[in-house]
Amino acid sequence: MITWILVAYGLTTLVTQASITTPLRNKATAIHNKLGELVHCPMCFGFWSGIILSFAWQSPTGNFLTDGLLGLAGNWLLYCLSWWLALKDNHI
Repeated sequence: MITWILVAYGLTTLVTQASITTPLRNKATAIHNKLGELVHCPMCFGFWSGIILSFAWQSPTGNFLTDGLLGLAGNWLLYCLSWWLALKDNHI
C-alpha cells in the first residue's frame, strides 16, 4: 500500500507541480476553469490519481472510490509534510 500511495503522490506531483506539465495545465485552464483547477490542486488531483491507479494498476482496497479517497489522503499528507520540511530548511 505504501508503494501505491507513493506512486499516486508522484503522479499527482508530476501533473500539478512539474514544469514539464505546465503546458498541460495551461491548456486545461483554457478549456475550462474547473478543469484547470483540477490539474493545479494536489488534493483534487490526488483523488483522481487514486481512481486512475485503481483501474490501471492494482487496487489496494478493492473499491475505486475508496482508492480515490486513499489517493487524496496520502497525497495531501505527503504534500503537507514536504512543505513543512521545506519551511524548516534554512537553505531553501
